[in-house]
Amino acid sequence: MGDTAGFVSARRLFLAGAIGLALWLGATFLWHVTYRQGVSLAVILLLDQDFPALLGSLLLLALAAPWAEGKGFALPRPTARIVVPLIVLLGMAAWAGHYALFQDYAISRDEEVARFAAAYMREGLFARPIPMEWEPYRRAIMPEFFSPFGAADYWTAAYLPVNSAIQALFWQLGDPNLAGPALLMAGLFALWRVALHLMPDRPDAVWVTVLLGASSSQLWVTAMTPYAMTGHFALNMVWLALVLRGGMVGHLSAGVVALIAAGLHQWHFPPIFIAPFILWMLLARRWTVAAFHVLTLVAIVIIWAKVWPTFLMHALGAPIDIRPSAGVADKVGSLFERLGDRWQPLVNITRYVAWNNILMVPLAMLGIAAMRWRAMIRGQEIALPLAMGCIAGCLLALAQGYGWGFRYAHGFIGPFCLLAGLGWARFRPQGAMRPLLIGMAITILASGYLVWRTHAFVAPYAASHRLIDSSEADVVLVDPRGGLYVTDLVRGRNGVPGKPMVMNLGMLSLDQVDDLCKSYVVELFDRAEFRPLGVPLARWNLGRMDALRAHMKEEGCDRPVQPPLPESFQDAFNAADNAM
Repeated sequence: MGDTAGFVSARRLFLAGAIGLALWLGATFLWHVTYRQGVSLAVILLLDQDFPALLGSLLLLALAAPWAEGKGFALPRPTARIVVPLIVLLGMAAWAGHYALFQDYAISRDEEVARFAAAYMREGLFARPIPMEWEPYRRAIMPEFFSPFGAADYWTAAYLPVNSAIQALFWQLGDPNLAGPALLMAGLFALWRVALHLMPDRPDAVWVTVLLGASSSQLWVTAMTPYAMTGHFALNMVWLALVLRGGMVGHLSAGVVALIAAGLHQWHFPPIFIAPFILWMLLARRWTVAAFHVLTLVAIVIIWAKVWPTFLMHALGAPIDIRPSAGVADKVGSLFERLGDRWQPLVNITRYVAWNNILMVPLAMLGIAAMRWRAMIRGQEIALPLAMGCIAGCLLALAQGYGWGFRYAHGFIGPFCLLAGLGWARFRPQGAMRPLLIGMAITILASGYLVWRTHAFVAPYAASHRLIDSSEADVVLVDPRGGLYVTDLVRGRNGVPGKPMVMNLGMLSLDQVDDLCKSYVVELFDRAEFRPLGVPLARWNLGRMDALRAHMKEEGCDRPVQPPLPESFQDAFNAADNAM
């Protein structure tokens, strides 16, 4: 069928998508690369990962346009018997990917802090007491993202506790790295249930929704990590499924889910997702239900912005070292400050598009176009709150540092997929699945490239961590100069600081270095070790650290990190063979 019957042809969809995304990609390249505005880690990753993947996908999309229309392979009805095993397989792949792709290593400080908190929660603690001998060096051992409450005596993660608590639970069950895959499966299951609810007479549109989510590289690669964003995706979809179920049980359960989601790591993420649905309820004159969810948002602020910090202050002590930043005014002020200083919509949205299905955005645009405006004003169009949330998630395009795709919009991948399904149901003939299958094939090719480049980026840091962790010294001092984000290597083993105690050399005074060299066996990890492992070069210097290093050399306290000696002749032979 063609446009004359009220449908949008696959050819036009492919060409419009390719042209629109190409224009956005071109604008991103001009702004961030040609004119070098806002050069950051995101731009480095864009050039290495996203630009080639997205450029190739756009070319394939345009080349496939003439052959895009048609039925393709017929898909069975999306029943639980078929969809649930597919979701389980994706979860298993994400779990295996943590070890195969990320080499059992969490690259960013955000992830390490989440695992750090999970480790002390697993032991039944709210914080890790700082051993007395290490208190003078506490900030060099925990350089950032620590809570200010009782910070002279305790190491506590700056983030809210629920993500780490979930990891601690799975740790007790056997492996904390199962947490992300389990949440991914829960989110995809809820996405499928919502799609069935919204499009019961269009199984093909349900398949579009589910397969767009299942083929999202951002979803399943992020599920390999300790990032809280997989939890936001999952709980957002569970919340929506419960709201659409309706009734007292549905809405009360949704309220509980919202409270849990707000405690994952930062409380402001769920309100951004929920607020458009409250507007939708108000337009439909569902006053009682809207009032309940407004009260839920109030409860979120009270519990996580007021009660939790007060609890930490009483349990651990008054804030010290840095100002507390958990208050409502602090949070709102910080968001507006970062929007002014670190707003990068071009690069972040480009990364988001590259890491999701190539058809997700074009089909989501059809979902927005499918809205009937009079029905929307009466609160009868679910596409309205879905679209408002997606727009809000993309507009909050703050610099994220590391991330596979754009993680601050992670919780809106589900709404994007649902909008795409609604657009497909309105503008595509039933059963004509060839364009979806072509889009899946292109996305799988792009995903393979992204996975390869991600492995290449993570591998030097994972190797550096293994080298540091193998040291038999008491203390390893990390001199991060000359390497990109080498400070993130300052961490313990499985979230627990211990031997060797790893410290950031740049956060120590000359007297502290002297005391360490006199009292402990100290080794040094610097560019001589991490550059051969492949850590990207960063051109920066710090004169004070030059003086520290010169002093350490005079005192004979600059021995580099060395792996332990082989325990047997066979180990030595294997090591020599590997070196050759």
